[in-house]
Amino acid sequence: MLEKQETYSKIEVIESGQIQLRKTTKVLEDGQVISQSHHRSVVTPLDDITSLPQSVQDVCNAYWTDELIANFQSQQNELEN
Repeated sequence: MLEKQETYSKIEVIESGQIQLRKTTKVLEDGQVISQSHHRSVVTPLDDITSLPQSVQDVCNAYWTDELIANFQSQQNELEN
């Protein structure tokens, strides 16, 4: 029987406020991994993270203090001008 498992296998907190995510997708047959791939993405304090698993949201919310969000927003505004 084939089974697909998706997990966030790495969560890296970057000083700038961004958080890098690595999602691992495994295909198993009778409990044995027959295929594995990784997809990387980045979320920022300005992103909507409600579609991410609760464990990822918990890390983001713990790191993204009001002060960090304000600093990140200020940096983004400077880059846009």
